[in-house]
Amino acid sequence: MRIKFFQVFGFGEINLSKLQIFFLLFLLITLGAATNRAYSQSTKSIYDTQNLKLNFNNVDSIISFKNLKPYLKGISELRQHVLENQESYPMEQSAIETSRDKKHEAHKRWERYMRKLPVYVYMVNDMNDFIKVETQITKKISVCKKFNDEIIIDIKNNNNYRINGELELIPNQLINYPFNNREVIQLSKTHSNSFLKYINGGRATFSLPAYAKISIKMPIVYNCDGKNGMSYNLNDKVNIEHKINLSGYLYNKNKKELYRVTSTKMVSSTINIIK
Repeated sequence: MRIKFFQVFGFGEINLSKLQIFFLLFLLITLGAATNRAYSQSTKSIYDTQNLKLNFNNVDSIISFKNLKPYLKGISELRQHVLENQESYPMEQSAIETSRDKKHEAHKRWERYMRKLPVYVYMVNDMNDFIKVETQITKKISVCKKFNDEIIIDIKNNNNYRINGELELIPNQLINYPFNNREVIQLSKTHSNSFLKYINGGRATFSLPAYAKISIKMPIVYNCDGKNGMSYNLNDKVNIEHKINLSGYLYNKNKKELYRVTSTKMVSSTINIIK
């Protein structure tokens, strides 16, 4: 059985089978869904990305850090531009009237402008070339025979400008990272205005000036399930992995858009498991 359809643009009748109609509808639905996904990706705002989990499922593209370097100072430059050109950044009169001074008013105008900008989430695949993380840990252990250890973490900013970010040590089946910073010790830093603040569970925020390096030491506890010296079906090797998330947003003044930046997982050390 064939069904007649009239072509929309006036080119006469089109005879389609049921199978052809089904395929056409499926194609239209698929294209519509793809269009909606692309549109939703391009219309994220600050509200959508403030608490967004930065993983493969939520990134718009995977790129090199080199592509983002021109925008690392974008936010600070935008702040200064708003302060010097407040009339170019509209604000509700009620907000202007409640500002403490011109600097406070400029901050409000800046915030209002930022909220209107589209936000893109990028994952960097070469972060360790620019923000290098190295770890020192016991290279070989026997599970359920060694329970406590220490890990030394070095972070170096290989850029000629300050970097603010978050270090995220990826959880694994072997290691428990500290739940607080009581026993986290700073070993050294090359610049006095560098800092690393440990939060919990392998997460820490840091701020490093150009070419600065900071080193910390903290305790860790190895898991053991008590069954024949095994722990959660471990492989012969366990990698110490991490990610870097840049703080806040980057601003592209030419395209008038914001970027949130995370990295792919990187390996800094490997523990060999003796079974």
